[in-house]
Amino acid sequence: MSTIGALIAEKQQQTEAFKEQKAAERQELSNMTNDAISNITQEPEAYLHYLDVQADNPGFSASNVLLAMKQYPDVSVFNSVRGWNAQGRSVIGGETGIKVRVSDPYIKDGRTHRGYKVGRVFDVSQTTGNRAMSKTTLAENTPQMQLALRALLYKSPVPVTPVSVSPFKDGAFDAYYDPQKQAISVSELLTDSQTFAALAREIFRAKVHDHGRYAGYSREETELDATSAGYMLCRSFGVPCEKPDATKLGVLYEGMEPQDARSILDSIQSIFREMQGAVQKEIAPQQEQKRAHDQPAR
Repeated sequence: MSTIGALIAEKQQQTEAFKEQKAAERQELSNMTNDAISNITQEPEAYLHYLDVQADNPGFSASNVLLAMKQYPDVSVFNSVRGWNAQGRSVIGGETGIKVRVSDPYIKDGRTHRGYKVGRVFDVSQTTGNRAMSKTTLAENTPQMQLALRALLYKSPVPVTPVSVSPFKDGAFDAYYDPQKQAISVSELLTDSQTFAALAREIFRAKVHDHGRYAGYSREETELDATSAGYMLCRSFGVPCEKPDATKLGVLYEGMEPQDARSILDSIQSIFREMQGAVQKEIAPQQEQKRAHDQPAR
């Protein structure tokens, strides 16, 4: 065989070996994701822990949060090397990253397809830096809280009406999405934090109902998902909120295929992330002004 022929054969072997390696890595991630889904959809404590990690990492998909939890049980806040560097932190030498899915679009037959490759992220405990991690928090009777509530109102797909006397069943609801009227009623007697939590929960329901296009909507079946989304939004901004009641978790997900359960988790994360992003965008200018005001004079 000529030299060029040998080189071509070597290149083909390396290419095939590389493809096999990447396929094995993708299968590994798929297996880990399915295992994690089975765990958190059957164990209430594991599910509630997932909500905490997802709330603290709103920019990451449900599947990547599950992968991080599977590989690093004590994971809290994680990011890529570039993400940590942007926050003034660096990964400690010798630390092994957590495998996650990273978007990797490609073009085939003139069309763009969505693919993914294996990337790595690192928990904050695997990093070091002088800059302390900061978290945006919302407090009662503050301009930031008012902006946050306004952001939720603008994000609601249906009208929101304040009421002074509870029109709800048995007076048990602090806020209520009415699928017939396609509107949300919220009590004027709530504190800002209670209003924030109640609005987040009912806006989730309204989004799931999708102006009546989802014919299978029911309040009972969306209870865990809605309270989960509301809890995550509250936690992400330090707003007091009770954890969801996950005691019926196993019944809700019983017999469900992992990909179907993952689809539900993805939809919860997507709506939570949408609301979280809207609130963050609304209060960001106020936060920047506060940081500038707090800077010592030079």
